[in-house]
Amino acid sequence: MTFYVRYIKTKVCISLILLMLVPGYVFCKSDFSAAYQVDDQIISNYDIDQVRKLSNLLNRSSIGRSEVEKIVINNKIKEIYADRLKIVVSNAELNLQIDDFLQSNKITDKELTSLLNSEGIDIETFYNFVKQNIRWKKVLDVRFGYKINNLAIKDLLPLTSTPKRIEKEYEFFEIFISNERWGLQKASLIANRLEIELNNGADFDKAVEKFSSATSKTNKGKVGPIKKSSLSKQFRNVLEGLKKNEVSKPFKVNGGFILLKLNRTRSFQTVKTPKLSVTFSILSESVDSNETCSDEKEIRGPVLLSKVDKSIRDILTKLMPGESYNLIDNSGLARSVTLCERFISDKQSRASSFENIKKNEEAQRLSNALMLELRRNTTVVKK
Repeated sequence: MTFYVRYIKTKVCISLILLMLVPGYVFCKSDFSAAYQVDDQIISNYDIDQVRKLSNLLNRSSIGRSEVEKIVINNKIKEIYADRLKIVVSNAELNLQIDDFLQSNKITDKELTSLLNSEGIDIETFYNFVKQNIRWKKVLDVRFGYKINNLAIKDLLPLTSTPKRIEKEYEFFEIFISNERWGLQKASLIANRLEIELNNGADFDKAVEKFSSATSKTNKGKVGPIKKSSLSKQFRNVLEGLKKNEVSKPFKVNGGFILLKLNRTRSFQTVKTPKLSVTFSILSESVDSNETCSDEKEIRGPVLLSKVDKSIRDILTKLMPGESYNLIDNSGLARSVTLCERFISDKQSRASSFENIKKNEEAQRLSNALMLELRRNTTVVKK
């Protein structure tokens, strides 16, 4: 009988453990489930999500699921074709391009990894992105004999500033209720009452003006931004437990009570964004995409991206060189906006921009033509 009871208890424990594990398993299965099959290769939902996050980070804009799926499918087709041609990228080639990227963004490999992790991006996703660019340039070289492998990776990578991790900073507001001004008992009552009223919508500025004895009163109680290491442990602990615009419970300090209201925190500092110049075309939607950027008379620029009309600038910001976007202009006509080239606006870039325009035009024309051919001969199935 004792053995039977022990056996039942063991089975119950095992069943409970399995039930606890099931939700996690289901979640993982959903994350890594197949989204598309390209020939005999599988694209998972995880792959698509990773590319979406990386694209949003590099372009500083949000692109939709359908756009990301097209990018991932095209990349998979390129990968399959590169495998067929037995094209590989050496570690030396990969490291060289990654080093160039790090130098142009003025960050270290550790800072890059930290940034990617903070956005939920696997570092391998970034490495694959760089590797795909190198392989595709080699594909064009092998297929067409066109020597474009000397083009810098910046011609394919979005040129954005990269946030850099810094020591955490706080910006907050304070109200100091002085024992000397109000007396210990009354100061405690005022502080406790303020915490309730302020968290229920009372005017913080008026409370600062009426009750605070802190020097920050002249700035409406605002303090910071101030580095985490500059604050006492007591202040750090209180601020860490607050949400934005939440007012803390009053706590004792030397000479009275204090309440804190968190305004914002910062753990990343954006490196100064480089000035970007672009060349682009706006043509009739009926024009063959392979002909865009081929007629010098139709190319606009080089011009600073910031100087381009906002409606067109917003489109160009989301495009990669060679990509187009169709729109209806103010007169009701269909137009196609194509980004021909994007580069950092400096003297060296300007000197080489016209030469690079021609190289990129030919490379993009060949790339587009090859992709059309590969798409026709590739089976893509949505799962």
